[in-house]
Amino acid sequence: RFARIAGATAVVGGLTLGALISGLPGAGAGLLVGALLGVGLHRMLDRGTAHRRAALATPFPERWREVLLKAYDHFERLPDDWRLRFERDVRLFLAEKRITGVGVDLDDDLRLLVAASAVTLSLGWPDYEWEQLTEVLLYPDDFDRDYTVGESEVSGLAHPWGTVILSEPSLFQSFEHPDDAYHVGIHEFAHILDVDHTHFDGVPIGLDGALEREWTEAAEKEMERLRRHPRGSAFDSYGAHDPVEFLGVAVEAFFEVPQMVRRRHPEIYHVLSTYFGQDPAAWDDARGLHEG
Repeated sequence: RFARIAGATAVVGGLTLGALISGLPGAGAGLLVGALLGVGLHRMLDRGTAHRRAALATPFPERWREVLLKAYDHFERLPDDWRLRFERDVRLFLAEKRITGVGVDLDDDLRLLVAASAVTLSLGWPDYEWEQLTEVLLYPDDFDRDYTVGESEVSGLAHPWGTVILSEPSLFQSFEHPDDAYHVGIHEFAHILDVDHTHFDGVPIGLDGALEREWTEAAEKEMERLRRHPRGSAFDSYGAHDPVEFLGVAVEAFFEVPQMVRRRHPEIYHVLSTYFGQDPAAWDDARGLHEG
């Protein structure tokens, strides 16, 4: 429907502009230009829609479902209808986003874990397409700021132009230990949600005025708390460095140890639960889990 509307708008726009410029002769020329532009827009937009329909027409592989249930605690905690949405979004992510191995043998399981990391964040947003994400690169080990592999300086990196780099072993470790408030995939994709005109500022895009103020005040308070009493926090002390890293650390903890975040940092939990449209602590409550 959007493709048809865009095409029709181009036709009307061309007709109107031509008439304003040159009267009746201009209207005819504008109609022709608008029609050509409208056809092009319709084909381009409809092609993207058809691509998404084709991706969803393929059933979610049972093996992928087994891998997620075994490897990913967040997928296991989801109610049944949310799991179906998760599977839908994973198929779309894998169909539309480029994932490249750099010295890594890229198989379906690894691609699935990358997609699951991203979809975890966007699951509560229908039809979200990760437009600001350009590519995900998988490295064979941790690396340094000069991208030298084997130097254990960083396990992941998000660039403001939309590229995410993840260390393969660190990504696997993130899924193997679901309750340590560490998940390199979630952390780096959270940074992508922070990109505004190639700039990171630690405030997720899309927060409205009141929620943005609530987030900024709560984040500042928790960063100071991290500096003074790190052992009393559910967040990794790395989050005390700056607001950008605090966002990544807080989002990791929100999905990894949600009950702990809800109890120790209720303001942070409220903002993130509202922003992501998800309530993982309540889902853990429903399956009889208690904060460890």
